[in-house]
Amino acid sequence: MNKNLLYTFAIIGALGLATFIFFAYKIKPIEIDYATPEDIEELTEPTVTFVNPRKGAEEPTLTIIEYGDFECGPCQSLGATLDAVVKAFPDDVQVVWKNLPNESLHEFATPAAMAAHCADEQGRFWDYHDELFNRQSYLSESQFVQIAEQLELNVNEFTSCYDARDTLPIIKKDFQEALGLGLTSTPTLYIGSEMLIGAVTLNEIMDIVTTQLAQIK
Repeated sequence: MNKNLLYTFAIIGALGLATFIFFAYKIKPIEIDYATPEDIEELTEPTVTFVNPRKGAEEPTLTIIEYGDFECGPCQSLGATLDAVVKAFPDDVQVVWKNLPNESLHEFATPAAMAAHCADEQGRFWDYHDELFNRQSYLSESQFVQIAEQLELNVNEFTSCYDARDTLPIIKKDFQEALGLGLTSTPTLYIGSEMLIGAVTLNEIMDIVTTQLAQIK
């Protein structure tokens, strides 16, 4: 075998290895560092800051905070339920989303949350949130850019945000807060002073909201 041919094979091999490393990095799971028990600060209630997506009343009388996971089945159905609550109380109720990805069961929970918050940087969190749930049964990383294109986001900005993991600190902060609150399941709802875990019906939420608004007002 002549030297030129060997040289060509060497270049092809090097390029192949580089490509493999690139794609291996791209598909490497995004893991949240689990805090040890002594590092967890015990909390009694959740906090809401400017980084947490919200919808509904601008100056709410009552706030509903959802800790959710984009691959959680009950979280998917809860989205429409909370939309109905906001529609029923547009001047009083605000819904806030916080992330509690279950990485042990849901491969794309954290990447999906990152993507949704990258969409939030362009003011489209809730549209992206809804589309992630629409595609939940076949969710994969390849869907994230497709959703961004469908929503007519600036795809370059979205991709740059996602590839750099710019929004991962938001997910980590929500996750650590959930640990401090002792949360282990999604969805978990805080409706004012009351906490609900798991699948909740619209009637249950409406009863709680109506009662709490009556007490506040």
